[in-house]
Amino acid sequence: MPDTSFAQGVLAIRRLTLFQAVMIMVGGNVGAAILSLPYAARAAGYPGAACVAIVTTLFSLVSHLYVAEIMLRTRRPTQLVGLMREYMHDQKNGALWVLIMALLTAGIAIPSLTAYVIGGAEIIAAFIPVNPVIAGLMFVVPGAAVVWLGLKATGIAQQWASMIMGAALLVFAFTSTTHPDFEFARLARFVPGAMAAALPVGIFTSMSQALVPEVVRGLSHEPDRIPGVIFVSLAINLGFLMVFCAAIFGLQPFDAISEVVTVSWGRALGVPIWAAINSFALLALLTSFWSSALSAMGNVIEALGFKSETALSSRVVAFVITVAPSVALVFTQRFDFGDMISTAGAVGGVVLAVLPIPILLRARARNQRQPEFTCGVLFSVPFRVSIVLFYVGVLAYAAITML
Repeated sequence: MPDTSFAQGVLAIRRLTLFQAVMIMVGGNVGAAILSLPYAARAAGYPGAACVAIVTTLFSLVSHLYVAEIMLRTRRPTQLVGLMREYMHDQKNGALWVLIMALLTAGIAIPSLTAYVIGGAEIIAAFIPVNPVIAGLMFVVPGAAVVWLGLKATGIAQQWASMIMGAALLVFAFTSTTHPDFEFARLARFVPGAMAAALPVGIFTSMSQALVPEVVRGLSHEPDRIPGVIFVSLAINLGFLMVFCAAIFGLQPFDAISEVVTVSWGRALGVPIWAAINSFALLALLTSFWSSALSAMGNVIEALGFKSETALSSRVVAFVITVAPSVALVFTQRFDFGDMISTAGAVGGVVLAVLPIPILLRARARNQRQPEFTCGVLFSVPFRVSIVLFYVGVLAYAAITML
């Protein structure tokens, strides 16, 4: 009979409070994607944006729970690359599985972090007349500093940042709905055929599966609370999306919405609100950067086979590999915010939602520890097939439209 204890692994166990665990996931999602969904779904209208947000959140919830069950059946808290090594490495071509997971994880992390830096740089440049590259570096420095300090520091930073963002969002939404230019009639405009184009960004708005391992190792002292943390986090995120999109679609004609939406949103409300809204957006991008870079560092440490994340040499190498590619891409000034988000969403959906399926099958066969939660009917064949068809379909659609 498997036991119910966790053992210390390469990634150290660091305790989080329930609130910090929720805020790590909320902060990871309330960032670049939430700022870009209104632009991506502008042709579909507010009902289209809402449908995209609801559908992608529901699919994402199921895949989050898959990762949670895998982690709860695994004795040593690890990241996605570590899970692939743990459960797939002894199979035929097992090393190839690990390599594929490492490459695909990098394929998510690099465009994600690059999008955060590009978006942050655009906002900083709107405040201060500096070169985009300098603005990008101004964003990276505080973002990287928190990530360097590790899981506990990120949890504390996310806790306060997410509370500030939540309060700010409600204030801005109220300001928008009471503005003379706000028209409720605009919220009724709906073009169903235009929703497909927004699906990659919609997926990105709740693509925090890579943070589930961080939550598990932070709540290893009360693992039965982990599914609840996932439900609450994604519900808060969905609420943010619905309010955020309603405030923007009611205030602006769809063709006036900017790619980083707070730029046009704030401009429509006047200079003081513009400054406040873009400060909120900058904080939202920072929180996403913290969460994504933290999980990416864990994957790098495991992909390179380091013995411990606490060793200085391991942390330095993982930190540089995590942050440097995004900084380099910003220096080229050849990519834009929306392209990076769409790429990360399309690729990430398959990696983070589909690949956990074979891993969970293996984890159930080995059952290293007795899990406090199982997916039940959510892991039945119809659900698994639906997950695969949805995410692979979105990736194929995104690839075709980019040709």
